[in-house]
Order: sequence, then C-alpha cells, then structure tokens
Amino acid sequence: MGENFQAYRAAVNAAKGLRQFEKADDKIDNDDLDSAVRHFDKGLNFLATALDHLEKADDDAYDKAADEIGKGNAQIQKCLDACSNDNANGAAKHYEKALEHYDAALDELDA
Repeated sequence: MGENFQAYRAAVNAAKGLRQFEKADDKIDNDDLDSAVRHFDKGLNFLATALDHLEKADDDAYDKAADEIGKGNAQIQKCLDACSNDNANGAAKHYEKALEHYDAALDELDA
C-alpha cells in the first residue's frame, strides 16, 4: 500500500495509544481502576496496530527494492547482449541504467 502511508498510519495509531495511556493515568488518579485498565488495554491494541503498520512499511520498502534490483538485472542482461553484438555505446547506456536501478534499491533500503 506504500511505505509512506504505512508509516503515517503507524504514527496515528501510536499517538492514539499514547492518548489512551494518558486517559488511563487520569483514571488512576481518580481511583477508577476498571476504566484505567480498559484504557491501558485500548492503548496496547493501538500500539500493536502501529507495529503492524511498521512491518508493512518495511515489506513495502523491500518489495520496491526487489523490483529495482530486477530492473537493474534486466539492464545488465541488455548490457551483455549489446556487448555480444559489439555495441559498446548501447552496453554503456544499459550499464548506467542498471546502476541507477541498483542505487534506487539501496535508497529504498536505506530510508
């Protein structure tokens, strides 16, 4: 779904979880332990959801990196084909494109 979207959803859920912990703290101050427990439970659920979104963001980044590596590999194959056809200029262009894809893959994993 997109790592930026997943990271955004993780932040929203983490904020909701922290807000539930604040509410629980207020309930403890008012000696309303049953309500405090419910707020702590909701907070934990929001934080678990936030972790799920972070995992999905990682998966999306790995998928994008794998796609870029595949594109780079295809360009290397074209480079090799151009070399076997004595086309040095074409080989150089495909090699440069491959490097761009590999750099994009590294950027995805580095983010």
